[in-house]
Amino acid sequence: MSEEKPKRMKGFAGIVWKLVEPLNSMEKFKEEFADVKVKILVNPKDQKRAALIKIDKGTIDIEDVKNDKETLKNLKYDGLFEAPFNLLAKVFEEGLSTGTLLKKWITRKIKLRGIRKLAIFGKLMA
Repeated sequence: MSEEKPKRMKGFAGIVWKLVEPLNSMEKFKEEFADVKVKILVNPKDQKRAALIKIDKGTIDIEDVKNDKETLKNLKYDGLFEAPFNLLAKVFEEGLSTGTLLKKWITRKIKLRGIRKLAIFGKLMA
């Protein structure tokens, strides 16, 4: 029998994976997201790669996605969070504040789509 190797990712998807992967072993996460099936694209618009966060019935996974117009146009997702990398890093480090996000959205520093689905993303970062 061969033992399954742990998933290794590089770049932006690797950073996001390191942050969210521990959720797969948390019972609270599994219970809270047991009925959730959602895909959220986190796109650092100034980078070559993006991360597609997939939550499916209490498990979370990340897919590394090429950040070009053609790939993003054909990609299926429920929510989009797009911003420059340094702003995304700050959000992951400090968490999401509704007031701060709203201000950045109004000033067009970030792009949001699927606001209701992004609320799930907010729960992850809390």
